[in-house]
Amino acid sequence: MDKNSIIGFVLIGLILVGFSVYTANTDKAVEPAKTEVSDKKADQLTEAKPLTQAAIDTTVKDSAKEAWINEGLKKDFGLFYNSIKGEDKEIVVENDKMKMTFSPKGGYISKVELKDYRSFHGTAPLNLFIKDSSYYQINFNHVGKKLNTRDFYFVPSAQSFNVKGEENKSLSFKLVAVDNPAKYIEFLYIISGNDYKIDFKVNIAGLERDISGGDKGLTFEWEQYTPNQEKIISEERKVATMFYYNTEDEQDDDYITEGLSDATEELEFNTKWVSMKQQFFSSAIIAEKDFEKGGKVSCYFKEEDTTYVKRLRAELPVPMASAGLTNNNYSFYFGPNDFDLLDSFDVHLQDQVNLGWGIFGLVNEYFMYPLVQLFDSWQIAAGMIIILLTLVIKMVLFPITYKNYLSSAKMRVIKPELDKLNEANKNADPLKKQQATMELYKKTGVNPMAGCIPALLQMPILYALFRLFPTLMELRQEPFLWAEDLSAYDSIYDFGFEVPLYGDHISLFTILMAVSLFFYTRFTQQMTPSASATGGGEMQQAIQKQMKIMMNIMPVLMLFFFNNVASGLTFYYFLANVITIGQTIVIKKYFVNEEAILAKIEEHKKKPMTKSRFQKKLEELQNQGRK
Repeated sequence: MDKNSIIGFVLIGLILVGFSVYTANTDKAVEPAKTEVSDKKADQLTEAKPLTQAAIDTTVKDSAKEAWINEGLKKDFGLFYNSIKGEDKEIVVENDKMKMTFSPKGGYISKVELKDYRSFHGTAPLNLFIKDSSYYQINFNHVGKKLNTRDFYFVPSAQSFNVKGEENKSLSFKLVAVDNPAKYIEFLYIISGNDYKIDFKVNIAGLERDISGGDKGLTFEWEQYTPNQEKIISEERKVATMFYYNTEDEQDDDYITEGLSDATEELEFNTKWVSMKQQFFSSAIIAEKDFEKGGKVSCYFKEEDTTYVKRLRAELPVPMASAGLTNNNYSFYFGPNDFDLLDSFDVHLQDQVNLGWGIFGLVNEYFMYPLVQLFDSWQIAAGMIIILLTLVIKMVLFPITYKNYLSSAKMRVIKPELDKLNEANKNADPLKKQQATMELYKKTGVNPMAGCIPALLQMPILYALFRLFPTLMELRQEPFLWAEDLSAYDSIYDFGFEVPLYGDHISLFTILMAVSLFFYTRFTQQMTPSASATGGGEMQQAIQKQMKIMMNIMPVLMLFFFNNVASGLTFYYFLANVITIGQTIVIKKYFVNEEAILAKIEEHKKKPMTKSRFQKKLEELQNQGRK
């Protein structure tokens, strides 16, 4: 290596040493800042790495969890698994008569308010039923499980709206299968603006291979706890029940026995409609093509429950086509038990207004109820309707009252002759004495039974009214004098405790009715001769004595029997008794002259006595017996 090379290497070494010293000092000056920046980057990387990984892990886990859940839902709910979740945002539809609340979860009507009526307990308007106490659903089998439409959220076609006057609007709820929108269950409601009835269509499309029923096929299940609407829950329970109409025997509309008992009945016949009947209101479903046989209705109640009257339930078969679209057309009725309104539907729905059986129902349907409707159309108070009804009935029955009094008057006129006859035959054989008495009746032309037959003719009217008054919507919540509701009892004093067989209150109209009955009984007894005075035998006298005792205690019994019935009925009976007493006094003073009656009887005695065919035949038999 030459001298120049050595010098070159030395210079390069010095330069490198100097540069190293220089750069070392510079690094010391900037090291804190560099360290700070580096630390920040390091921190950022440390924090970001776990978050990003967690997000990735969570996404993976959620996706797996969702897939796992969906698989479980598919297994449990099949084609409708995506409808198991949703928002139960209620849809309210109002027309002129009702306010209805629809629930998307199940697509059913969960609440009905009647705008023109109020509960006795102050609810305004009246709730015919509410969500927590009523539901209906269609039961079906799918993916090997028993399901029902209330398991799923339906898709509504609209939100809340109003329907007025002659308008008609529809509201659809659809439960759609996940694999094909052409597969669905639809509840279609068509609401009119001024009606208590709405059309209800159940459409099932493309599901004939996917869903089925049990032994009885698809079933429409409806249950309702009927709320306490009136003053007397015990009276509501007596009449609340399930009514149904048998189309195989049109004379045989029927119902589960009204009263305080649980009952279930199988409907082994085609049925046009089924109604959950309360005292003054009903919820009914009417089938366009009849429900097929195989349905069931039932009712239950708990005596200690003061919120709900009865639990009413119906299970009805729903037909399903083997292929294509299934359309089942029905109608719901939510409204009052107004006889004329129910009759206008022309499906015998008015038969659930129990006006009485046989002749009693005919009297109410064709005479009493039309009268009430006529008077109500005059826009007068309910108390005045009862007064006018009583006056008309007593006018119609006036001939019967007159016949009763005339018969009593004839018996009083011939009483002196009967006394002589009884004295002459006091030791005679009872049969001979009776024959002599009957001869006198025939001779004078007096019939001792003449007063009984007219009295019997009044019975259909009296019982018909007993059945009519508890059903009259015209009396519901109508006040009169001290009575706040003519369809319930009129309490003037509440005991605060229950008196056995009587109740927890005092009804003034019942007391007035009993007092008027007492005076009417005494009045008639004074006018009617006794059996001993009329020549009656010992048995007849004993019967009349027992009848007299019964008539005397009847007013007391009425205090117990009628203390809890509708005050409109007890007011009618009170008024009828007073009018009858007044009619009798008028008849006695202006229509019947006992001296003229006596003159006619004396004239009748002069006529030759003729024997009836029966008497002649009887004498022939007696003569043959003597031979």
